[in-house]
Amino acid sequence: MKFLIILVVVIISGCSSASPEVLPEVMKLSNATLKVKYHNEIEIKGGPVNKTSVSVIITPSNSGLMWKPKTTMYVFAGEEKMNEDYHKIIIYGTPSKVGDFDVIVSGHTLGTMYSGIGFYRKYRLVIND
Repeated sequence: MKFLIILVVVIISGCSSASPEVLPEVMKLSNATLKVKYHNEIEIKGGPVNKTSVSVIITPSNSGLMWKPKTTMYVFAGEEKMNEDYHKIIIYGTPSKVGDFDVIVSGHTLGTMYSGIGFYRKYRLVIND
């Protein structure tokens, strides 16, 4: 009987998953300064993500800021290649307008043994003069 209970617990735990986590937890990114280069990182934890499962929107769109996944270069079979890591989102650029801006990170993890789980985080980004 003990064996059966342990077996059921193992099977059920294999079908469950941790919820995705978007970091930092605070809803505000570090302030930016007009016409000064900006760089900040947002991290997505808790499951696999890729180019088609992650969306980042910076509004209004005329802030001068953009986003990209973190990239690393590596050599494989004598060829230099680039890896894009969508778990680490880079917000970068030179701010062109003063004001309050929103950075929205949303998407879903990719399903493996279980269905993917959605995530959503809205950050406030202030650009000062």
